[in-house]
Amino acid sequence: MTRAEGVYDQLRADIFTARLRPGQRLKFPELCATYETSVGPLREALTKLTSERLVTLQPHLGYTVAALSADELTDLTAVRVDIEGLAFQQAMVNGGDSWESEVVATHHLLALREREIAARGRGDAWFLAHEAFHAALVSGCGNRRLVEITAGLRAETELYRRWAAPLLEEHDRDPAVEHQRLVDAALSRDVERGVGLLRDHIAYTTQMLLRQLLLADPAVTGEG
Repeated sequence: MTRAEGVYDQLRADIFTARLRPGQRLKFPELCATYETSVGPLREALTKLTSERLVTLQPHLGYTVAALSADELTDLTAVRVDIEGLAFQQAMVNGGDSWESEVVATHHLLALREREIAARGRGDAWFLAHEAFHAALVSGCGNRRLVEITAGLRAETELYRRWAAPLLEEHDRDPAVEHQRLVDAALSRDVERGVGLLRDHIAYTTQMLLRQLLLADPAVTGEG
């Protein structure tokens, strides 16, 4: 791992855990001291985070952590349900035995993490398992570019999910059941049902985030 890759991983983790807050300016002297690095690797890491839309670069202001935006999340979800739905559809058509095995394995790990939520809440282990499961669902689509695009869209959504995690209440849904239904549809190659379940799963999460965080938090903007 290069120094720039290490700094990137640290910055990304600190953004997801809100150690670096939405809209916070990222000043080179402070970051170099915090992450014990030089300007070159730091700039490379920030450039990569900018390409993932986790950081923005603004004239005269420099780099800042992406701000929360209700409109941005709504637009992001509209794109994600279509793109990720297409990738999942193709995976159910093209995926082989290794794809099925990956879906089952990642779901098993996610189910284990789900059981820990009541006692521990959603920690890094749950978020990592959740991302791995959703990545597995589309991994068999046979289109590398499509897989990369879905990963980027999920990363942007994950930003909102992690920031909102302390405020979320899911009394009116059972994500574990939703995940199991996605697995069942994938293994039975029920394309229409699987795509519908995934679209509903993604859209419901966005509705929950908007209701419980974005529309209630005065720091959230209504502009993209």
